[in-house]
Amino acid sequence: MVKRNKLPGAAAAVLMGCAVLLAGCGQSESQEPAGSAPATSSTAPEASDQASGSASGSGSAATESAPAEEAETSAPAAEATDAPAEGIAETGECKADQLEAAIKTEPGAGAAGSVYRSLVVTNIDSEDCTVRGYPGVSYVDAAGNQVGAPADRDTAAEKVTVALAPGESAVAQLQQTNAGNYGPECNQADVAGVRVYSPNDTAWLTAPQETIGCANEAVVLMTVGTFVAA
Repeated sequence: MVKRNKLPGAAAAVLMGCAVLLAGCGQSESQEPAGSAPATSSTAPEASDQASGSASGSGSAATESAPAEEAETSAPAAEATDAPAEGIAETGECKADQLEAAIKTEPGAGAAGSVYRSLVVTNIDSEDCTVRGYPGVSYVDAAGNQVGAPADRDTAAEKVTVALAPGESAVAQLQQTNAGNYGPECNQADVAGVRVYSPNDTAWLTAPQETIGCANEAVVLMTVGTFVAA
């Protein structure tokens, strides 16, 4: 009987010891996840901090590089604008004060009632310039007054740009008809020279030439072509 009472007591003690051990194991297992959870949460902010830091860093880099790209883009545009401006300044259209004019008669240039001559303009300036198209041409008397009608244009002539360095010349063909062909209706008048307007210029220069013109503006005595290289 005594043995039967001790055995259950020992068994109960063993069971209680196991219960204590199990409780301790349960606590240790529950504490480990709790301890690891803060470690995980502590690394998460680091990752987010790195992400936000790299985002802000790349954002500032993009902001700084944008002006550099804009500068690279605008620089060629400025160069492209400046270069033609300099070219135009150096080779602009020839003006009257840059030129000298002369009328030249080539051998064998006569025709029935008219003569083909050369209107020559020479660059007397220190800078290059260009001529293109038809000169304006008319007779003038010794006082510089226009005599008769201005020259007609030869519509068959083609326009070309002629670049004139200092001392170089361009020439336009000039057909001059004899004033005597028109009889009394001509109303003949003495001519001292030919007034010449460079294309697109409102100032003029005079090429000396003594001849007879027609004061009647209904009579056209000259036909002029376009400038070509001499």
